[in-house]
Amino acid sequence: MARHTQLVWTQPAIDSLLEIVRHVQADNPTAAHRFAEQIKSKVSRLAAFPDSGRIVPEFPGSGLREIIVGNYQIIFRAAKRPPRVEILTVRHGARLLSEAPESH
Repeated sequence: MARHTQLVWTQPAIDSLLEIVRHVQADNPTAAHRFAEQIKSKVSRLAAFPDSGRIVPEFPGSGLREIIVGNYQIIFRAAKRPPRVEILTVRHGARLLSEAPESH
């Protein structure tokens, strides 16, 4: 039987996702809904495949990974014990990462 990996959204990740969705929604509510659904779909797969995505190139030794949805990065960290994935941030890929996102 496959083990279930818990998905945990940090408050900064929730805040950044909501900010992005609100921004898109101001111009195109349909696109905002579609974007939120894409994020939800991609993140939900991490419960079954917590080591998916690529290592964040700016922080190769940090254990941070990312998945890309359109122009946005979803940065997360997977832990083996207990099995969980922490979603740390959702950010536009054009923004520079000056420091590693941390859970709060």
